[in-house]
Formats: sequence, structure tokens, C-alpha cells
Amino acid sequence: MKPKQFIPLVGCVIAGILWIFIGQNFVLLNALGGLIGGGGLPLLQFLESASSPSFQALWFTCVAVTLIWLFTTTKKSPMNSAEVREMQPAWWVCAVVLVLLGWAYQLFFTVLKWRISGTAPVEGIEANYFQVQPGGWITLLVLVVLDVGLLFWLPTMLASPKSYRLVVPGAMKFIGGR
Repeated sequence: MKPKQFIPLVGCVIAGILWIFIGQNFVLLNALGGLIGGGGLPLLQFLESASSPSFQALWFTCVAVTLIWLFTTTKKSPMNSAEVREMQPAWWVCAVVLVLLGWAYQLFFTVLKWRISGTAPVEGIEANYFQVQPGGWITLLVLVVLDVGLLFWLPTMLASPKSYRLVVPGAMKFIGGR
């Protein structure tokens, strides 16, 4: 990996850490709280017990998959464009699986964790899951897609070695050709 690729990668990691561990909770609490917490959902408790752990799990997963992608593409030496294009379906599979995993993390930490344990996430309510409104679910699912963009798409676009960066959607537009 070239230094001009390493610096943006480090910047992406720092931005991802700041966003997932600090900024996203701030936005969810202050700007999007009405969409998620409408209907009496205790927003702070939801963020601490469900939303934050699910987004943090997504962060760790995205970092791992990004490192695997970078390691795999660094070890390969393509001879022609056909070999490079063969990696495009692999990139898409990674991206789709990350989004699906992010959605599964949301479902697990918001509903399944509490259903399996048989306990209510909030003392005094009858439901043994967080009662997120439909608009809140849509907001969380869209945030997962945006997070995968920040944590997987952007680093792979900026730091993929050789011609492999060109298999990432939008790379030609943002960083140009060879």
C-alpha cells in the first residue's frame, strides 16, 4: 500500500470511530430521536442497550472485512483487466453481506436479545423488546447502509491497491483511472 493510500485509510478509520462511537449517538439522540423514540421509547436506554452495541458490532465487522479485502487484493497481481473484473462480484457480496449483517445486528439487539432472555429491556413495560416505531426502524436501517458506505465502501475505494480500486463502485468518478 502506498503512503498516499495509507493516509486516507487512517482518516477513514478515525472518521468511522468518531462517527460510530460518538457522533451517531449524538445525532440519534438530538436530531432523529423523535423518529426512533416516538411512542414512549426510553431513548437513552435504547441507545445504550440496543443501538450502540449493534452499530459497534457493525463497525468491527466492517473493519475486519475491509482488512480482508485489502490483504487479499494486495497479495494478488493482476495480469489484465479481466482478472481485476473478477473481483467485482466479491466486492459486491462483501458490501451486501455487511448491510444484511448490520440489519441483523439491529434486529438482534433491539428484539431477539430480549426475547431470548425473556426479560424486558426497560423496567416497568410489558414488552420484552424495544418498541421502535416503523419510522425508527427505517431510520436505523438507512443508517446501517450509510455506515457500510463510510466503513467499507470509502476505505476500499481509497486504499485498494493497484487496479483493484477500480472495481469499487464510484472509484472512477472520485479518484479517476490508473
